[in-house]
Amino acid sequence: MAARAFSFNIPKPVSASTPSTTAQKIYSDLAVKYATADTGEQVTDIVAYNYPSGITSAEIKFDRGFSREVEQRILTANFGDGYEQRVRDGINSKMETYSVTFSNRRWEEIALISSFFDVISPQNFDITLERETIKVICETFSVQIGHDDVQSISAEFRRVYEA
Repeated sequence: MAARAFSFNIPKPVSASTPSTTAQKIYSDLAVKYATADTGEQVTDIVAYNYPSGITSAEIKFDRGFSREVEQRILTANFGDGYEQRVRDGINSKMETYSVTFSNRRWEEIALISSFFDVISPQNFDITLERETIKVICETFSVQIGHDDVQSISAEFRRVYEA
């Protein structure tokens, strides 16, 4: 039996003079945010921590206890005698949102995740829920800084039905 996975992948950031891919845009975003060498928080530290030798994609796993909210879009026609008819509104009438957290992680991992969310928005990306892969967008996220080296991030994903 395969393990249950609740995660998404972030490609390894790579340097480029004119960023065009997601990986290049993440590197560029990290370089702007963590440009000061005196703090030791350089892009190379973030990449080295999240991508050990030979790794090209980091799997980011959700913390336990994430939530899924489902709302069905339904059209209702009410008639004067109390009778009503209901029908689903469209072919993808199920709206799903996911609240996920990444708690007590090293600052390098939180920096990578928040940079990915900044760069990928408003595009969709894949997440794995158990054995199903779905497309989502990150609606909102917030970073909580509890300590210099340990931080947390919470995010809201909305399922989208796109190619």
